[in-house]
Amino acid sequence: MPGVSPTVLLGWELGGGLGHVQKLLRLAHALAGAGLRPVLAVRDLIEPGALLRASPFPVVQAPLYSPTAKGAPPTFGARSYADVLALSGFAHADELFSLARGWLALLDLVRPALVVADHAPTLCLAASGVVPTVLIGTGFALPPPDLPAFPPLVPERSAAVPEEQLLAAVREAQRRLGRPPAPTLPGLFQAEGRFVTALPELDPYEDVRREPVWGPLEPLGPPLPPADRPGFFAYLAADLPNCEAILTCLARTGCPGRAYVRGATPALCDRLRTAELDASDRPFPLGEALAQSAVIVSQASASVAQAALAAGRPQLLFPAHLEQFLSARRLHALGVAHYLIGQFPATDVGEGLRQLLAQPHFARRAGEVAAAVQARGPWAPLGAIVAHCQQLVAGSPP
Repeated sequence: MPGVSPTVLLGWELGGGLGHVQKLLRLAHALAGAGLRPVLAVRDLIEPGALLRASPFPVVQAPLYSPTAKGAPPTFGARSYADVLALSGFAHADELFSLARGWLALLDLVRPALVVADHAPTLCLAASGVVPTVLIGTGFALPPPDLPAFPPLVPERSAAVPEEQLLAAVREAQRRLGRPPAPTLPGLFQAEGRFVTALPELDPYEDVRREPVWGPLEPLGPPLPPADRPGFFAYLAADLPNCEAILTCLARTGCPGRAYVRGATPALCDRLRTAELDASDRPFPLGEALAQSAVIVSQASASVAQAALAAGRPQLLFPAHLEQFLSARRLHALGVAHYLIGQFPATDVGEGLRQLLAQPHFARRAGEVAAAVQARGPWAPLGAIVAHCQQLVAGSPP
């Protein structure tokens, strides 16, 4: 029909928090400005509901994996990205085929000219050979597709499911879908476009990746001068184990602090305020928090960790799953962060904060890394992604 803009389906399948929706909305606005019609298929309609309600784009529920097995190990215990797939429906051909059919039904309804996938491996499987696909995501979410197998990211852990079993399930699902069999499991992440939208410092595949790393989709600010006071800003999810205890320990150090507790109840915020912590269940502007705080406390989510890294702020980290753990470990190796995992004494929380505030080498090292990040910039992948999408929709070689 003349005058109808080509549709682009932007899909998000795995992961949590607000970062995926924020990223997809930023890209959706840019695509709409280029004459395309974005439709979003998101994993979670509730938590980012305010963001989605404020957007002008159609939003639908993405197909969601509901595991039938009970007692599956948490993703934090994963050994490699293969275990993330194993806990997301890839361990059994019947489950994977059903999930892929859900994505195919959505593609039939939306009829996109292009798919953009953010941490959406089953969408990749469903769209392959059907709709041109562009993948965006962090280094963790976009493993290199040219490897024979997924590298072990935490070698001391055991695999949840043998990778051969996953590949067999993928090939059986592809057979039922009428697709050629995948030669390798990482080969699932081949696509008509790939954009690793993260800093190399947080890429767990940095040593084996042979493609560009474009940097975050969200603009990074310049390195900041030292904060005026030795305070902290915390961004934690209320369902993080020991979240309240961690924040209470931070408050008891006597350092001024603010906290955004995602998913917090009013009662939790009231208890934290009683402990002299300025706590809220609503986000604070991150740029303001970075400027006013000497230390950033988080779970090492990509958006917060990268913003703090670029700003030159030391970080105290409480990772809750594999990607966050890998980022925390890399930031610690850079000399800009402490991290705590599993069971740890409450005193370690306050002591970690005190060290980051009192020992000048942390701030000095964070400033050096921030200057290096700025020198390698500017990090501005948005224009390149939009141009690539336009070329694919037009049918011209990218």
